[in-house]
Amino acid sequence: MTDYAQKQLEWAEALELERWLAPLPPIPLDQLPQREKFADTSEDQGVGNHFGTDDSIVPDLGPLASFGSWASVVATIDRKAQQLSNFNPSDTNFDSQEWADYAYKFSTIPFWLGTAADSREAQVSSLDLTKGVDAVIDLVVSIATPGVVDNIITSIRKIGELAMQNKGATQKQNSQQQGVISIKSSALYASYIRTSVEMVYKSGKGYEQLTQKLSISRFYGILDFDKCKRSANTILTWDEQDVDEWQKKTSSAPFPPNDSPAWGQYNKSK
Repeated sequence: MTDYAQKQLEWAEALELERWLAPLPPIPLDQLPQREKFADTSEDQGVGNHFGTDDSIVPDLGPLASFGSWASVVATIDRKAQQLSNFNPSDTNFDSQEWADYAYKFSTIPFWLGTAADSREAQVSSLDLTKGVDAVIDLVVSIATPGVVDNIITSIRKIGELAMQNKGATQKQNSQQQGVISIKSSALYASYIRTSVEMVYKSGKGYEQLTQKLSISRFYGILDFDKCKRSANTILTWDEQDVDEWQKKTSSAPFPPNDSPAWGQYNKSK
C-alpha cells in the first residue's frame, strides 16, 4: 500500500469512528417500538454477559497489549457503546430509548469485519419454558463455545429468577438480553440475543410467564483485529473494561438460577 493510500485509509477510518462516537438524537416516541399496555402494567429488564474461547490462535494485540486480551478490548468497545447509549446492564429499569440506542450503537460499531442478524420464534408457558431456551441455543451455537452455551442456559434461568423477584405491576414486560464474546476458530464474535416476556403476578405464587410466542433476535459482529490496532490511540483513551468485570456487571449476575420445573432438562444446568 502506498503512503497516500495508507493516509486515505486512516482518514476514512478516523471519520467513521468520529461519526460513531457522535451523540444520537432522541428517537421520537412514535417511532420507538410500542407494546400494548394495560392500566396495571410495568416494564423491567434483565441482562447477562458471557465470554468463552476454544483457545484457537488470534493475532497479537500489538499497541493494545495493555488490555491483556482481545476479549477485554471488545468488552471495552462494548462499554463505550453502553456509555454512548446510556444503557446500563446492571439496571433493572427498562427504558425503550436506551434499549433501542444500544442496539443501534452496538450494531454500528466501526470495528466489525462482518455482521449478521437473525431471529427465532418459540412458544412458552408457565409450565414449559424449554422451547424458548432451545431457540436461544439454536441462535448461539454457531458462534459460541460449549461452555458459553451452558453459561447462557444458566443465565436465562438467573434472569428468570431476577424477573420473579423484581417487583412491578400486576402485569409486566420483562426485556431480556444475553451478551456474548466468543473466540471460536480464530475469529472473535460479539453478540447480543434479546427477547421480551410477558408476566403476570398471582397472589401466593409471585410472577409467572403467560402462555405466549416469543420472538428471539440475535445480532453479531466479527472483530476486525487490524482495524482495532489502527485505532489503538483512540481505544486506549476509553474506559477500560476487563472481560471478567464485563461478565459480572449485569443485573442477573448475583442471582441464583430459577429452579422451576418448567425448565425441564435445563433445570440440570449449573
